[in-house]
Amino acid sequence: MFEKMLVALDESEHSKKTLLAATDLAKVVGGEVNVLHVRESHFVGRAGSVPDEEDDEAKKVIEQALKACNDAGVQATGTLRSALHGRVAREILDQATESGSSVIVMGSHGAGAFEGSLLGSTTHKVIHLGQLPVFVVR
Repeated sequence: MFEKMLVALDESEHSKKTLLAATDLAKVVGGEVNVLHVRESHFVGRAGSVPDEEDDEAKKVIEQALKACNDAGVQATGTLRSALHGRVAREILDQATESGSSVIVMGSHGAGAFEGSLLGSTTHKVIHLGQLPVFVVR
């Protein structure tokens, strides 16, 4: 059931725990990990879409996660996607479908300023909008 895991990461402390849990789970079940980082941007009038982080910062999230997976002996790939603010959950779900993932692994709270009462708003949306099991790390 957990052969192909999509691990959604941002730059939060929860993401470090999430990656550790995912690599531990992957080792136990012999699974592989697809690390996903969604580079969020905001629409600012005539300026158009303005990203919250630079390309190098976004790529660094994936590179560090892939190194951690490789160091743990877990087969891993990385994907960087972009989304407008509020559409991160949709990008996570789309990537899960496109990659043939059997489970989504993500933190209970991310780096976003707005959070739900019990779960981060992105995690909440993924759980309620998706069809796959979601493994939430606290």
